[in-house]
Amino acid sequence: MTAALFAVFAGVGALIRWRANAKWGRLGTLILNLAGAFGLGLISDLDGPAFTVLGTAGIGAMTTVSGVAREVHFLGSFSKTRAAIYLTGTLIAGVGAAWLGVRWGL
Repeated sequence: MTAALFAVFAGVGALIRWRANAKWGRLGTLILNLAGAFGLGLISDLDGPAFTVLGTAGIGAMTTVSGVAREVHFLGSFSKTRAAIYLTGTLIAGVGAAWLGVRWGL
């Protein structure tokens, strides 16, 4: 049962990422990664299959490190400063979002 739920949640997470990136581009990557950090914070007290399915499959498939790398690379081709600001802002906001999720956790 866990494997089937894992596949379903991973598929849904990937579909959400694909749609958000197609619609909002760079902003979609940022929003999804911040939402994922917050979501992982929210469910950080869960363990076992629930965390595996929700965290690893659903949120893991929705968020994207490679998307951040792509955005930083793209911005860096125009301005190293913009790339650094985007990366730093993403990291700081992500830690803040995760912290909020832990504070408001389930």
